[in-house]
Amino acid sequence: MNPFTFDTSDFQFLLDSVGETVSIDNVEQKAIITNTKIGDYEDIYIHTLEPIQRGNLILHNKKNYLIVSDVTEGLYKKALMRRCNYVIEIEGQEVCEIVGHNDFGEPIEECHPTVSINVPVIIDKYNFKIDDFAPIRVPENQVIVTMQDSQENREKFAVNSTFEVMNKKWKVIDVDLTRTGLLILTCELS
Repeated sequence: MNPFTFDTSDFQFLLDSVGETVSIDNVEQKAIITNTKIGDYEDIYIHTLEPIQRGNLILHNKKNYLIVSDVTEGLYKKALMRRCNYVIEIEGQEVCEIVGHNDFGEPIEECHPTVSINVPVIIDKYNFKIDDFAPIRVPENQVIVTMQDSQENREKFAVNSTFEVMNKKWKVIDVDLTRTGLLILTCELS
């Protein structure tokens, strides 16, 4: 037996003993959650045997968190996650489809609304940095919105799209894709 190898059953025992069930992108998994304090944010570490990546949305203690750091690879996976401080609600749109024709050959449409979606986000007045103690402040009428990068979010939050949050209407003026897994928007009051 190699004395320098770490048996995964040891970490599995820790998961079983002190781990808790969290939802990672709507899939329940066991993880060990440890607190940390970085600046003014509610940041915590997640440790798991299952693969995780930056941009995963975590539900822990009925709060949404977003993995904002790279994941350390090894026997177990470890990453920093930040609490989402707002939820953007995108109302469903009315979709109509032709279900037949009347006696005059005109189409008969049935319309129904699509389901509205809630997008947990991190909204800040500072440029999004994890490891910098002197963040860059954005102009007074702008905010930085960080969310999970998905095809649906890219479509809903493209440049010039608008949304409401904090009782104000915001317009997307820039989309930053430089951090894999995260969609970082610069938005200004509309």
